[in-house]
Amino acid sequence: MRRPFTPTPTLCVGLLLTALPSSSASAQDEESLCCTRFEYVLERTIFKVDAVRLELTVTGETPGRVAELVGAQPDPRSSSDTVAALYLAADDAQVRMTFLRSFSLGRFLGANRNVMERLMRADILSDEEFQRLDAENDDRFQVLAEDGIRDGDRIEHRVRGDTVTTRYIDVAGTVRIEDVRIGPEQRRVLMGSLFGPDSGFRKGLLDQVFNEPY
Repeated sequence: MRRPFTPTPTLCVGLLLTALPSSSASAQDEESLCCTRFEYVLERTIFKVDAVRLELTVTGETPGRVAELVGAQPDPRSSSDTVAALYLAADDAQVRMTFLRSFSLGRFLGANRNVMERLMRADILSDEEFQRLDAENDDRFQVLAEDGIRDGDRIEHRVRGDTVTTRYIDVAGTVRIEDVRIGPEQRRVLMGSLFGPDSGFRKGLLDQVFNEPY
């Protein structure tokens, strides 16, 4: 169910991704379920220095499990942590994050690093995974060093199991980065950036779940 964008003055986090549209009947059926589609704008501070638009689609078994859990609760918000954990473990998801401001590559990498540090403190990533993913990010995004992140650029991720396909498309429509990473930590860091304990996205996304009619 498509929800209106909800601006919020909170900290913008970094790992950014996109949904590839599907026209199959089964995909359309899944997307008509509650707890499947999210839209959200996250702004950093009341001065709107950084902003990204998130479009998230979660399919597979997760939406049904969330709907069953939340629908059975007298106070759905009491299950916030469990719902977040279900989405964090989702293995079939598409995310699009579109940048609504321009900023440097260093700032982008620093935001990603902060996200992973929080996930490590929450025991979602190990120290070894953090070090390796941080080095991979430094290497894979160097192609953006000169231009930085520009208003209208977007980064796309498609999660299938533990395989994460990533594309970075600039505002002119040029694909600057396209790669495939395999490993459970790749999925965990991506979904954790949205639903981890200290994610700037988490509250806004869960609010959309709890505002669904059950």
